[in-house]
Amino acid sequence: MLGYRKMLDKIRAIKKLNYVKTHRTGNTGIGKTLEDLLSITENNIPGPNGRMIELKSARTNTSSMLTLFTKSPMPAKANSLLLNKVGYKSRSRKKELHTTLNALAFNNIKGKKGLKISVKGNKLVIIDTKGNEYGY
Repeated sequence: MLGYRKMLDKIRAIKKLNYVKTHRTGNTGIGKTLEDLLSITENNIPGPNGRMIELKSARTNTSSMLTLFTKSPMPAKANSLLLNKVGYKSRSRKKELHTTLNALAFNNIKGKKGLKISVKGNKLVIIDTKGNEYGY
């Protein structure tokens, strides 16, 4: 595993290369190429690429989102509350909820105004358009 300083030095050296042709086509090509240039062995293990560092890469001007972290909201039953209040029926007739939240605007959930993140005190809270809180 690369340490922070060594990884940073290698990234600076890679930056000086300017354009580098990807080592693989498709969405994973950029990440694979960067790992190769950093001498990181490819694996499918979730977690950091170097001690406490998780490496992320993307094409310039891409509209794809990048997941920095995933966290279930608190309190313990917040996921169930969200599913029951704003979830929708799937093809199997069970309720489900797949959505991405941000703090700038309410998202759309199946064509309706949905949820967003808001700051309340020292917490990030999940709210709907009426200000109802679903978790933090």
